Amino acid sequence: MTQAEPRPKAAARPHDPLAVALANASLFGGGYLMLGRGQLAVVVTLITAELLIIFASVAQTLWFGIVVLLWWVAVIAHGWYLAGGRPRRGRIRPDRSRRQGVIAFALVLPVLLAFGFLRFTIAQIEGDVAAAHRTGDCPRAEAATARVSPAHRMVAVSPVADGENMVKACALLRPVAGDLDAGRAGDTAALDTGFRQLSTILAELPGHENMVQGALDRFLDGLPTKDPCNTVKILTWLAARPPGGNGLDRAAQVVPQLAPAALVDCGNTFLAAGDWENARAKYQQLLDQYPGHNLAAKAREGIQQANQKIEDARIRRERDAEDARIRGEREAELATLRRLLESPDSDQPAYCSAPVPYAAAPSGGPNRALIVGNKDYVDNLPAEWRTDDVTTATRVLCVGNAEFGAAVATCQYQFLGISSNVTFYRVALRVRVYELRTGRLVTDTRVEISGTSCPDRVGYDTKQYVSPSDSQIQAAFRPLISP
Repeated sequence: MTQAEPRPKAAARPHDPLAVALANASLFGGGYLMLGRGQLAVVVTLITAELLIIFASVAQTLWFGIVVLLWWVAVIAHGWYLAGGRPRRGRIRPDRSRRQGVIAFALVLPVLLAFGFLRFTIAQIEGDVAAAHRTGDCPRAEAATARVSPAHRMVAVSPVADGENMVKACALLRPVAGDLDAGRAGDTAALDTGFRQLSTILAELPGHENMVQGALDRFLDGLPTKDPCNTVKILTWLAARPPGGNGLDRAAQVVPQLAPAALVDCGNTFLAAGDWENARAKYQQLLDQYPGHNLAAKAREGIQQANQKIEDARIRRERDAEDARIRGEREAELATLRRLLESPDSDQPAYCSAPVPYAAAPSGGPNRALIVGNKDYVDNLPAEWRTDDVTTATRVLCVGNAEFGAAVATCQYQFLGISSNVTFYRVALRVRVYELRTGRLVTDTRVEISGTSCPDRVGYDTKQYVSPSDSQIQAAFRPLISP
């Protein structure tokens, strides 16, 4: 019995290196699966997925893209090498080679289609971004950029980077519009902020000059504003703004075009409002900055009007101040006068011994007297001769107590059966007359009032006053009040 010969080992199935390499081009280990190396396929797939995730999320740079590309080439070359390095002519049946090629192509085709589709959509997005960039259409650029997905970032380095920059520029431009609107309303601080932001966009995001110029054009198109003084404020700021060496410097070009008319209109506004100092300053600013302008004549005319108004106002102020001073003096004089007329000094107020002037007293015309002191005989004087209001009086009559004047008659009367003579005397009053306006003593006299005597009945006194009538009292006082 002969010993059985050992069965030869089954030869490994040959694989077409081109098919394996092509299958590995899918980047998901298809070639390794064809070679029966499942574990290696899983490892390569995990590494590939990690590289693509990193590339799409945190490493959108050219050098990392080259790393991914080299990894792809390495996987393809490794599959080629494991499959034998070259086609083994004569050992692989043609039908088997074709079958492996079909399998490899089926594995890599979805990857190629996905890659092509993503590159096609990136081209569409970039076309939309370019159109938005040409017209400065921020919403369109933002909508286009929002269509970029992580998958797009797996097949391109920073796809639609121009769109992302435009979105950044749009985000910076949005508050600028509000700042420029506030600046056009006269807020120069907001205007400064807006121009600084525009300068930042020009410096940090080149290629967006048309958007910046569009924002600047919208601002300049709103000049001049309805308020000429507000326009002057804006133009003064623009003229004082240091040049930045960029497209914003052209804003200063509108200053000489708009400033002369704005200065004249602002001056006219101040003039109409009675603010003549500011009106003159605006007219003078035009003459200082644009002496040869055709509005210079109007500015000089405005300065003349403002100067006249200023002079008139100065005269009025001085006159008002003088009037106020005089009123103060008159009020002080009146207060002193009333105090002296109300403060008793013996039988008469203090004024009668220490008169003071009252310059506001009426001068000329019919005299009206303020009568102080003894008023026993003055109540029946005509109303047009007397006044109780010191501000309407022209004279002050200080009347003393009654005394016996000249004797006019002696009559005999019976008192309890005894005959007695009673002598009747005129009523004597000492009267001092002061001119209220100057406090000057006009008359210091003794007035004697006549009257009837020897009535049917009298008192027991042997010296009696006559009984004066109203006309007799008036006759005694007429020379003092109505000379």
